[in-house]
Amino acid sequence: MGQDKLLHSVAALSRILVEEETLGSTLDRIARLAAELLPQADAATITISEAGGPARTSSSSEEPEAPLKAPDKITVADLAAEQNRLDEGPCLAAMRDRETVQIDSMRTETRWQGFCRAALAAGIESVLAVPLGDESVEAPRGAINFFARTPHVFTETDRSAANHFSAQAGVAAANAAAFADLQADRALLARRLEDALHSRAVIDQAVGILMERERLGPEEAFQMLRSASQKLNVKLRMIAAEILESAAGPRPPEAAAPATADEGSA
Repeated sequence: MGQDKLLHSVAALSRILVEEETLGSTLDRIARLAAELLPQADAATITISEAGGPARTSSSSEEPEAPLKAPDKITVADLAAEQNRLDEGPCLAAMRDRETVQIDSMRTETRWQGFCRAALAAGIESVLAVPLGDESVEAPRGAINFFARTPHVFTETDRSAANHFSAQAGVAAANAAAFADLQADRALLARRLEDALHSRAVIDQAVGILMERERLGPEEAFQMLRSASQKLNVKLRMIAAEILESAAGPRPPEAAAPATADEGSA
C-alpha cells in the first residue's frame, strides 16, 4: 500500500464536516474509506460501544445484500453480529484492549474458535483489527476491522497504515459524537424552555382569574397560588391548570348519537 493512498484517506477524513453528518453517517464514511485504504481488504466494519453499553457493529462498507461468497453464506455484517453475540473475536479484543489484533489464517487460528468458524462460513480467511482513535482524543470506544478472503494478506506496512488512519478516524468520530451531544443538549434545552414558557402562561392566566374572582392584586393572587402549591405539595403549574379548568366550567355534554332506523321505529 502506497503512502499516497494513506495521505488521500487521511485528507478525506479531515474534510468530513460534522454539522452535515450524524455520528452514524460519519462512521459509514470511515468504514468506506477504510476498505479503500487496504486494497487487499474485501470489506471493513466499525465496532463501537457507546457509554459503556454492549458492542455493536455501527458501520460496514459491504452492501448487506451482497454476500462475500455464495448466496447461502453469511455476510460480513452477519459475521460482526455473530461476534457480538458470542462476545469473542479480534474486533472486540482490539476495542477492549486497545491493541492491534491480526489473524492470518482462520484455519490455523487457535483463539476465538466460534468466531473463526463463523468467519470461514462467510468466506473470510484473515482479519486485521485496530482500535479506533488514540489516547489523545475522546473518541467512541471502538475498532476498525479489515476482512479479506485470502489468508496471510496483511503486512506490517498495512498494520502501520491502518493505525495511522484509525488515529485520524478517531478525531472525526470524536467530533461527530461531540456535535451529536451538543445537538441533543440544544434540543433538550429548547423543550425545557418551551415547557417553561407554557407553564408561565398558565400561571399568569390563573393569577388573572384569582385577581378578578377574589379582588386581589397580582402579588396577592400569586402568593395565594404559591401557598396552595406548598400546602398541597403540588406543582404551581398544576394548581394553575386546575384553576383554569374550573374557570372554564363543566364541559358541554356530548351530542346524543342519532337514532338508528330500528330505534326510530321502536
